[in-house]
Amino acid sequence: MRTIRVNRLALVGLGVLALFAAPAMAQFEPVLTLDGSCPGMLRAEVSRGRPNIGAILLFASETGSIAIPHHSCFGTRLGLGWRNLREVAVKRLDNTGFAFFEGTAGSRACGGYLQIILSTCETSNVVEIE
Repeated sequence: MRTIRVNRLALVGLGVLALFAAPAMAQFEPVLTLDGSCPGMLRAEVSRGRPNIGAILLFASETGSIAIPHHSCFGTRLGLGWRNLREVAVKRLDNTGFAFFEGTAGSRACGGYLQIILSTCETSNVVEIE
């Protein structure tokens, strides 16, 4: 009977540990937001990233689920497709895990998609350029 009690306590302890670990892990999930209208000036912001690391802003004409074929992030899945996939800009996140990108989007960019990939291979959500 005692063994069962110890196992139950161990399971409860693991559950409590998971509850405390989940918010810490969620703390570093990069979020991409986009402000402005297309065509015209746009401001993309990434927040909740790991502090002081590189961030690459990617563009594609379609969504998808491609895996990065080579690079230090080999195998990481993006939410973008291959059509017109390209790097738009590179920045370093500040000590709060934030960075912004500003630029003019031409009419060809309208209806396209943006996503962030960090140097740690974490990816953000995908946003549509509207």
